[in-house]
Amino acid sequence: MIKTKNTKHISVTIPVSQKTSYEYLSEPKNFPEWASGLCKSISPLGNGEWSIDSPMGKLTAKFTDKNPYGILDHYVIFSPENISYNPLRIIENEEGSELIFTLFQTEGMTPEKFEEDSNWIKKDLEELKGILIKKFAR
Repeated sequence: MIKTKNTKHISVTIPVSQKTSYEYLSEPKNFPEWASGLCKSISPLGNGEWSIDSPMGKLTAKFTDKNPYGILDHYVIFSPENISYNPLRIIENEEGSELIFTLFQTEGMTPEKFEEDSNWIKKDLEELKGILIKKFAR
């Protein structure tokens, strides 16, 4: 039997174009503005890695290179043995966009913690939506 993790897809509809939303989201320096569950501050380390001051302490992150597909995946590196993969997509939704985050329930994560993380991500995505509307909506 193939092993899989429990997942939750968390999404938010944003009345800002996919292209504009992607340009904002693909810049790691913008993460502290909206990703409170991950990032209080961020600075480049080089080689595509970033140092993050997070609620969990100092972490390293690696972000997907800019691309034409709306892929915004990132990896949070807690230690060389503990790397969290975070798939994030921004797709067109008529003239606006749909942001979709996939949360994986990691080994040892209780159902309560999984739900708590899901709620935090939803809050952050709603915060992001508000920021994008304020900055870019006509």
